[in-house]
This record gives sequence, C-alpha cells and structure tokens, in this order.
Amino acid sequence: MAAMPPLVPSVGKASFLRPAWAWLWATGWIGAIFLTIPVARPMQAALERHVGPRMYLVLALVVGALGMAATLVRLRRAPPQGLVRRLAWLVGLGLFSVWVLLRQLQSSIEAIHFVEYGILGFLLFRAWRHHVQDSLVYPVAGLGVALVAWLDEFLQWLVPGRFWDYRDIRLNLLAGVAVLAFIGLVVVPAGIRGPVGRRSIWRTCVLAWMLLLALGISTSITPARADSVAARIPFLRFLVNNPSVVTEYGHRLIDPEIGVFHSRLDRAVLLRVDRERGATAGTRLRRDDAFADPRAFLRSFPLSGDPYLHELLLHLAQRDHYYAVAWQYRTRDPARFRHHLAVAWRENQILERYFARGLAGAGRCWSPGRSETCAEAADRSWPFASTVAAHLVAAATETELRLLLAAFACGVGLWGWAAARRTGR
Repeated sequence: MAAMPPLVPSVGKASFLRPAWAWLWATGWIGAIFLTIPVARPMQAALERHVGPRMYLVLALVVGALGMAATLVRLRRAPPQGLVRRLAWLVGLGLFSVWVLLRQLQSSIEAIHFVEYGILGFLLFRAWRHHVQDSLVYPVAGLGVALVAWLDEFLQWLVPGRFWDYRDIRLNLLAGVAVLAFIGLVVVPAGIRGPVGRRSIWRTCVLAWMLLLALGISTSITPARADSVAARIPFLRFLVNNPSVVTEYGHRLIDPEIGVFHSRLDRAVLLRVDRERGATAGTRLRRDDAFADPRAFLRSFPLSGDPYLHELLLHLAQRDHYYAVAWQYRTRDPARFRHHLAVAWRENQILERYFARGLAGAGRCWSPGRSETCAEAADRSWPFASTVAAHLVAAATETELRLLLAAFACGVGLWGWAAARRTGR
C-alpha cells in the first residue's frame, strides 16, 4: 500500500530538536487534560448555561467532519494504489466514531473526552515514531493513551466532587485507538515499514506491564482499604467514605420469584445479619431521620463499616422513589406507570424477604393494600434487575482478578521473549 504525504516530517530527515518538540506537544496536552480536572465541572456548568448542553456533541461531530474532509483532500493527492481500501477504512472509522458519540455517551460532555483523547493518540504517535519506526508504534501509542486515561480517572477520584468510572477509561481509549487506526489504515505514514525491532518489542512489553499494574492497583482500591489508608494520612482524610467507589466486590443474587439484585453480602450472610441486628439498623435509620436526606446520612456512616445498613436504606429509597413518581404517569404514560410500579413492587419484595427486620425496625413496611395495588398494576413481564449496588464486581473475586492480571503479565513477557528471538534487530 503506497504511503500518503508524511503525517509528520520523516525521522531520517528530522533534526535532534524534532523529537523534543513532539514530546513537548504530547506532554503539554497531557498536562492540560490533568489541569482541567478541578475546574471541569464549573466550566461545564457555565458553558451549558450560555450555549446549551448539546454543544459538546455538536463540536465533536464538527471536528470529526472537518477531519474527514481534510483526509479526503489528502487522498485525492495520494497514489491510486490501495485507495479503495483506504476509503473503506475511512468510512468505517467515521461510522464507528459516530456510533460512539451517539450511542455510548451518558452525557454530551463526554464527547469532549472523545476529542481530547483522539488528539492525544495523534500526539503520542508523533512522539513515539521518533523512537519506534515499525508497526509496533501503534500499540505503543495506544498503551500510552490507556495509561493516561487511567491516570486521568485516578486523579479525578482524588478530587472532591469527581467520580471514578471504568467507562470513561474505555471511552478515552476508544478515541485514541480510532485515531491510531485512522493513521495506520487511512493515512499510512511513510517510515513505518521496517521489520519489528527488539527495542520496540520491549517498549511494548514495559508499557503493557505498566498498564496491568495500574489495573491491579485500581482493582485493589476497595472502600474498606481507601477508608483505612485515608484515616491514617491527614491530607487524604477527605477520601474517608468517598462516595466515588473505584472497585467493590459483592454477589449477584438471583431470586426466581423476584429477579436479580446485588449485595456485598452473600445470601446466607445477608439473612443472618438481618436476623441478628436488622431491627437495630432499621431503628437507627428512623432515629437519625435518614429518610429526610438519604445522601447526607450515607455520607455520615462509612460504607465499609456497615454494608447492610447502606443497602437497606438504598433499597428503601429506590422503592419509595419509584412508587411516588409512578402516579404522575398514570394517565399520560400507562407503560411507564406500570414499569415504575413494577420497580417499587420488586424492591419491596427484596426488602420483605432479605431485610425484613430492618424494614420493620425502620417503620417502613407497606400495608397489604399498597402491596396488592402495586402487584395488580405492575408490569410483571419485565425481567427485574435492581440498580442498587449494581456496580459491584460479582463475576470474579479480587484474588481471581489478580491471578488473571498476573497471567496477562506472564503472557506479555512470553510474547516479548519469543518476538525478540525471532527478530534480528
């Protein structure tokens, strides 16, 4: 496949200053991403008041359209060999980016992350190609994007009012990978054609190991550990009972008569805790007026100290919210009315079966008439899955995840050793 005009100046022709400038641009962009973390939310609120919340999505689509147009202009000047393949990749990557922007975002502000990490992928490619002149420049730059995305999310977790979300890491990585795929499959820059070198292999291995270590750290930051460490370090005290949870493990409980819900306690322990001190926990909720402001109550009582109490309150809040809101849809949206009553009814079933004494102690039991009303009007055909504690990792234990990451690390090492033996460089 013939190469287009160089994306950046050829490495062979570059002066010793060009790698430094490339890295300066990349590190400057990374620094700008990190520096905006504390002020991102106030800036977002101010811009949305003046322009509107969909501004970010429109901006991302405009930037993408301009990039597509510029690429088409470049393709007109490129040699005809492989042109159809490049156009096909251009269309495919464009449709993929549009799908991400329209289907994978929880809010329009996330479109800005897609743009900024796409630019980061380009800048890291420019920087690394001065050192890696073979096809491994793409995974090396991609691993760099993943590491920056992880560190970005970790720094957000350290800032009050910001939250950790593995989804954001995935979205940011998708943006970087899309741009790197665009560079490698559409632009096809000159100078990235030599055989894979040993230095490239070991650079890839080191970055992959760093990413696996970062993932191991994040899968180890449970609420109990975070509270324990933060309580011992004065300047981290604000992290005690942090509402932003990095990783928390639990159990996916299936009740054939109700549906699916998650708990930090397994079924037997949950029922035992309810029998032994459910009444005390429920009385505590009622005495401390937790129902007036559940979020304020949860901030006052560390999750790591009493998961039963937290789950009891959240299931109660979920049940009562859906029941109260349901009635506004009774005539104007009957389907939503039945859905809301189904959620309230199923949550009440969870409470009556697994938090019975806590429910009674809190004085929040439903009357038989209310339960019957919900049961009759609820949409029972809908498979219920409670959103309370749905973030819990239930597919694997912490030990299993550590073993999996260790296996990946060994696999990276074996690949590096085998690839280095095959290359003569």
